Amino acid sequence: MHTTPDIQKDFHQSVLDNMKDGVMALNFQGSITLFNPAAAAILGLDASLVRGHTFAEVFLAAEEDNDAFNQKVLDAVTRKKVGQRETVAFIRPDGREMTLSLSSSWLHREEEREATGVVVVFSDITELTVLQEQERENARKLARAYEEIEASNLRLTGLLKKVQMVRGLATAGIILFFVGLGYFHFQGFSNLSSPAKETPPPRALAEGSQGIHTVKTSPVSSSISLSGRLQPLEEIMLTAPFDGRILERHFAFGQVVEKGDLLLLLDVSETKMKLREAKSSYIKVLQNYEQLVTWEESTEMARARRSLQRAESSLENHIRQLEEATLLFDRGIIPAQELDRAKQQVETSRMDLISSREEMASTLKKASPENLSIAKMELDNARIRLDELESLISQAEVRAPVSGVVIQPVTEESKKQSLDQGARVQAGTALFALGDLSGLKVFSRVDEVEIGRLSLNQKVRARGDAFPGILLEGHLSHISAQATSGGGREAPGFDVQVTLPELSKEAASAIRVGMSADLEILVYDNPQALLVPLYLVRPAGSHAMVRVVKDDGSMEERKVTTGITTLGAVEILSGLEPGERLGGWTP
Repeated sequence: MHTTPDIQKDFHQSVLDNMKDGVMALNFQGSITLFNPAAAAILGLDASLVRGHTFAEVFLAAEEDNDAFNQKVLDAVTRKKVGQRETVAFIRPDGREMTLSLSSSWLHREEEREATGVVVVFSDITELTVLQEQERENARKLARAYEEIEASNLRLTGLLKKVQMVRGLATAGIILFFVGLGYFHFQGFSNLSSPAKETPPPRALAEGSQGIHTVKTSPVSSSISLSGRLQPLEEIMLTAPFDGRILERHFAFGQVVEKGDLLLLLDVSETKMKLREAKSSYIKVLQNYEQLVTWEESTEMARARRSLQRAESSLENHIRQLEEATLLFDRGIIPAQELDRAKQQVETSRMDLISSREEMASTLKKASPENLSIAKMELDNARIRLDELESLISQAEVRAPVSGVVIQPVTEESKKQSLDQGARVQAGTALFALGDLSGLKVFSRVDEVEIGRLSLNQKVRARGDAFPGILLEGHLSHISAQATSGGGREAPGFDVQVTLPELSKEAASAIRVGMSADLEILVYDNPQALLVPLYLVRPAGSHAMVRVVKDDGSMEERKVTTGITTLGAVEILSGLEPGERLGGWTP
């Protein structure tokens, strides 16, 4: 007759056998303890070949690439993450690709509070996923059709507006034509006369005849002209993340690409093999670490304790037997040989006890703080190695980090590196550089005579014959502190860098890397300068003099401070005010 626990066990087993969802249970050593028929049917595996084996033997050693499924189960076993429902892909041994909905939870026994393992429940949602993807594709098609209709409506509206504008302009032109024709018809040419000449006021005539000049403000500036070639604002070097072959190439040198564009696709088969080896090593190291953490409850410690207890019990029995043998010998009941045998058994038991204690100490030492620390470091190293390989696989798609132009590296080794499909690259090899075209920079050289007029952040304007009508604005971003010799009789010069931080859409479409540009560095700018003709200023030693016309018509010689000089005028920094009148010097 079946007992109540047997009935409950049969009931639970029947529930598991008749579930449509796959159920798999694992302990924290990675062994599969439960695998119901639905799990076998969904994953295409034989349940008898799964139960009792480790997860690594069944799934990690399989030829199919089921990294996502394996990682979710491993995360649960290593106590990282449970309780979340996630969707993963799975490839059955027969090659059929499936989509699974997977969740995990802790496995507890009624008499224990601590979790003894993990339960993974999964179901086949392949058909549901296909239907959802078809629904999303239909939605995208409807959205594109709607956008096309809207674009057509906008084009028609624009054409209608153009037609109305042309009609309006034509009507206005016809009206203006007839109005002009009527005006000339009625007015004729009899009333037309030559315009009168403007007669200047008497004072103006007097000033002009006497060479009087009124001081006024006007802008003045000074600049240095240079030339150079346009370069990207910044060059970003891209290197191979790992050893492998090039599967796809989607660029040509000199091509302009957008941020996020796929440039190269690398083969990750070798790296995936290393990843599987790293996962297997990580599981082994994790099992060893967890065994040391719970070493007090391990089978080896239990065996050592039992051996020590047997040795202690044996020694106590042999000592008692020796006491009895001594009493019997003293009474002459047993011979001396029996007493000697009892003494020998006591000595043997003592030696066994010493050996058991040494074995107990040796077993305890395996879980010493030093060994536990070593196991923890090995676990950390295995985790880091696993994370590194997972990160490398995510870098198999080499994408543009910024928008710019693809540039070939200048190093000789990089020039020899082939980037054709099938070529092999090594980790760290420079593949190509990406020039940031959100702005530009220009390198040039300034003569030593002019270097003293330059300072950082001075405004710079750039023009070029290759992009006429486009003016680029920037600033002086670098001035070398060391002169470079041009060789021969050429005077020393200083390298400078000009940064053009932003480009308009027109400039970005017209300018190419390497084009020549003419630079104008604004070294001086005064929009309210007092400019006086050169002939009105006379040098007098270390200063300059001008003749100021007073209100009564008399002349006063005044000392002034001069600034920069143009072709026909000189800037007055102090000594004059706007509105004052100057007279010429007597020859």
